[in-house]
Amino acid sequence: MVSTMMKTQDLLPEPPQSDELFVTFANTLEYTRGVPSDHVAEPAVLLAWLKENGLLSERGRAMETQRLLRDPAEAERRLERFRYLRNLVHAIAERVNDGHPPTRDQIRDLNHILRHGLHYHQLVSQAGENRYSVAQVGDHLDQARATIASSLANFLAQDDPHRLHTCANDGCREVFIDRSPTGRRRWCNMRICGNRAKVARHRSRARRLPAKSAAH
Repeated sequence: MVSTMMKTQDLLPEPPQSDELFVTFANTLEYTRGVPSDHVAEPAVLLAWLKENGLLSERGRAMETQRLLRDPAEAERRLERFRYLRNLVHAIAERVNDGHPPTRDQIRDLNHILRHGLHYHQLVSQAGENRYSVAQVGDHLDQARATIASSLANFLAQDDPHRLHTCANDGCREVFIDRSPTGRRRWCNMRICGNRAKVARHRSRARRLPAKSAAH
């Protein structure tokens, strides 16, 4: 089935670029003690998230909702494209966290998403009025994906990539940008994941102590 790529006009201004947007999106996949929870697993929830983060207008959200309700197969394709981007963000964050630059394949995939978000502007006259507005023309959801990808691309190009981390707690894996003076944070939240790691180390040492005492 050929996907229908809706080309629509939307008066929503282009969302501001934020180096935090890709982090917020990456963490819509949340891990609790290693168990994943997808917070944008359904089309309606994803569209609501995009609107909340300035990537869709209310009009655009309503239009996309109706379109995806009419075509469940297209809705699943769109969800898969966003999941692919989110997996890519996680993979790049993990690679950078390990002290390596993104791979050539990762950069290629990111650029592919950026290209698919291309759009243009046109002057639109208001019906029955001598007034005009400038509208974006393009696919709403591809534009949203590209804006998220662009926030990651701009961070890698203009910020300090070594401040991009994934939480050292294997049961968490949250993506975060370390804005501390030293840039050496290991956990997304010291009071939660950091303390859990300390407790785990303490318990591990406590378990070893009886064995050492018995040996003497």
